[in-house]
Amino acid sequence: MQTNPLFERTVSALLAGEIICEYSHDELYNYLLTQPVQQKVSDFLQQMNRTLRQTSSHDAWLCSYQDLSRPDAKDAVRQQFREVANHLEALVQFLRLVMMVEAAQRPISAGEHLREGKLLERISTAPSLEAKLRSLCEKDLFRTKRSDSAGQLRVVLENLTKAGYLKPIGTSGSVFLATAKWSWLYDVMTFIQAHEGIREDSTEDDPQLRIV
Repeated sequence: MQTNPLFERTVSALLAGEIICEYSHDELYNYLLTQPVQQKVSDFLQQMNRTLRQTSSHDAWLCSYQDLSRPDAKDAVRQQFREVANHLEALVQFLRLVMMVEAAQRPISAGEHLREGKLLERISTAPSLEAKLRSLCEKDLFRTKRSDSAGQLRVVLENLTKAGYLKPIGTSGSVFLATAKWSWLYDVMTFIQAHEGIREDSTEDDPQLRIV
């Protein structure tokens, strides 16, 4: 029986924990736009105790465990939340830094562009922003020995790309597109707050970044 390469790639990506959105996996995202395909993928995933779902903002697809009462599912979910919690402070600090640089009223959302040159120009002319970037690069997620702002910012953007939060676009390598993994992160933050009682004190004074 002939297999469908798009179906295989989509299922493989979902089971690998990929967040499928129009910015990170445009072909797979477009493949999942029709209800028959969604049902086909969902039926397949259900055989492995998984289910197809969207982020709360409906801009990305992912798979999650269907029955969380099973020990393997509980362990996997706990491990995932633990990893997010370990890097949460660094990610929130990055969001705050970008909001300050861009004078934005809300954190990054899927589809937004980040221009390395523009960020560096503004950070380099403001000692307070340079200090925040240095502090950010002391976190495990972005840790680096680089002492210059340009090098530090490059490490931050590269690590966010490796983690799936950003995608380089164009030929310069200095323009990045935010993926819907940010939407997933905001959902996870909300879930952690509701079910684990985790609260980041540093975000309580900012309604846009509160974990609620």
